[in-house]
Amino acid sequence: MHPRQFALIAGIILLAMGVTSFIPALNSPAELPPLQLETSYGLYLGLFPLNILNKLALIFFGVGGLMAYFSKNALPASVRVARGMAAVMIPAAILGLIPQTNTLFGYWPLFGNEVLAHGLFGLLGAYFGYALPAKAKRKIEPLLREARSH
Repeated sequence: MHPRQFALIAGIILLAMGVTSFIPALNSPAELPPLQLETSYGLYLGLFPLNILNKLALIFFGVGGLMAYFSKNALPASVRVARGMAAVMIPAAILGLIPQTNTLFGYWPLFGNEVLAHGLFGLLGAYFGYALPAKAKRKIEPLLREARSH
C-alpha cells in the first residue's frame, strides 16, 4: 500500500468514526472513570471510551487524511498526515497504559480499547510516514545516480 492510500483509508475510517460517534444510539453509558470534561462521554460501539475531545480529534484526523489524499501534492501531504498520526497516537497509546495519565489528567479518555486503536493507527502512521518513504528512497537513489551517470 502507498502512503496516499493509507491517508484515504485512515481518513475514511477516522471521519466515519468521528461523525457516527455523535449518534446517541451508538454510545452506551457505562461505568467509566470520572473526567473533568464529561461532555459526550460514553462507550462508542460499546468498545471505545470517548468524550467530545476524542470525537473532534477523530474528525480532524479523518478530514486531514482525505485532504491529503485529494491534494495536488498528495504524496508529501499523505506522508505528513501519517507522521502526524504517529506523533500523536503513539504517545496517546503509551499514556493510556499508565494509570496516572490514562485520562490525560481528567480531560481525555485514553484507556481500554483506545490504547489498541491509538497504537494501531500510530504504528501504521509510523510505517507509512517514515519506514516506507525511507525504503522507497533507498531503492530510488541508485536508479537516479545511474541515470545521471549516463
